[in-house]
Amino acid sequence: MPSGQEESVSTDQVQQHFLTATDGAIIEYFTHGNASARPVIISPAFTGSAHLYAEKFGEALPENFVVAVQLRGHGESGGCTYLEISFCTQAQAPDEGTYSGFRISRLSHDVREVRARLGLEAVAFIGHSLGMNVICEYISDFGLADVTGLFVYDQSPKNIGIGVAEAGSFPAGIATYPVEDFSNLVDSFAAYSAGQGYMNVDADLKLMLGGPDGDPVLNSATNDPSFVLTEKAWDEWAAFVDTMNGKAISLLFSSSITSDYTDVYRLVAESKIPVLVYGGKSSIVPWTAMKWIHDQIPGSELMLFDENVGVHGAFLNPAPSGDVFMSTVHSFFSRRVN
Repeated sequence: MPSGQEESVSTDQVQQHFLTATDGAIIEYFTHGNASARPVIISPAFTGSAHLYAEKFGEALPENFVVAVQLRGHGESGGCTYLEISFCTQAQAPDEGTYSGFRISRLSHDVREVRARLGLEAVAFIGHSLGMNVICEYISDFGLADVTGLFVYDQSPKNIGIGVAEAGSFPAGIATYPVEDFSNLVDSFAAYSAGQGYMNVDADLKLMLGGPDGDPVLNSATNDPSFVLTEKAWDEWAAFVDTMNGKAISLLFSSSITSDYTDVYRLVAESKIPVLVYGGKSSIVPWTAMKWIHDQIPGSELMLFDENVGVHGAFLNPAPSGDVFMSTVHSFFSRRVN
C-alpha cells in the first residue's frame, strides 16, 4: 500500500498522489495541469473514478490546475483496513477488518487536507452528485474564504423524501429517493455472501441510474436517456464500480442521502462568488431542485438539459451534448472564475 508521499505519473498527463489524512487513512487524489495555474478541486460522484474526472475536466479546463479527490471507499482511498490492505476491496467482508470515516463530514476534511497539502490558497470547487454534498459540508464546516467559484453539478441539497428542509423555501415533495427506495438500496449494496461476495452492487447501481430494466444507457420503458448516452461511457464507469466494496459504499451512500444542505445555499448567495448550476429533465436528481438552487443565488448561471439528453454523467456524453456541457463549463470558468 502506498505511503503518504508516493506518486506515479500516467501517460495521459494525470498524476496520482496519496495523502495520509489526520485520522490515519490514505487518501488518493489526482492532478492535471500546471500547479501554478488557478486551481479547481473536484469532488466526484458516488462510485466515480477521480482519475476519470481529472482527465476529462483537466482537458476541458486547460487554463486551470485540476485536482480530483477520491472519495473514501473508492479506488485506493482509505476507510478500510484488512490484513495488509488499507483501502476497500471486494475481498473484505462486512464483519472483517475495520470500516471508518464513511461520513460526509469526514470527506469534507479529506478535501481540506488535500487543499492544505498542495498549498492552495484560492480555489474553485466542482461537486458532482454525492460529491456536491461533500462540498456543501466543506462550506458548512470551513466557510467560503478564498473560494473563487462553484459548479453545482446535478445534486439536490435534500435527497430523501422525509422530513422538513432546513431552508423553508425548499419545495415540499421534491426528493431524489423515496424513503423506501433509499432504505432498500442501502441494505442491498451491503448484501454479502461468502461464496459470491457483494452480490447486488452492480445490479442495484444500474437500477438506480437507469430505467426499470436496470439499463443506465437508455430507459426502455420511455425511450428516454437515463445516466449516460453510450455503452462506451457506461463501460468506463462500470470498470471502476466492479472493484468496489458494498459495505463501504452503503455506509457512504447512507450518510450522504440523509443529509440536508438547503441552508448552505444562503451562505453561498451571501458570499457573492460566481456559481454555475447544472441539471436536466432526464436526471435521477429532480431538475426542479436544481432550479431552486439557481433561484436562491442572484447572478448564478443555470445549464439545464431537456428530456432528450442523458444528463447525470454529461461529462462523458458524446457530441453534441457532451461538447455543449464541457464548453459551458469552460466558458463559466474563463469568464467568471479565472
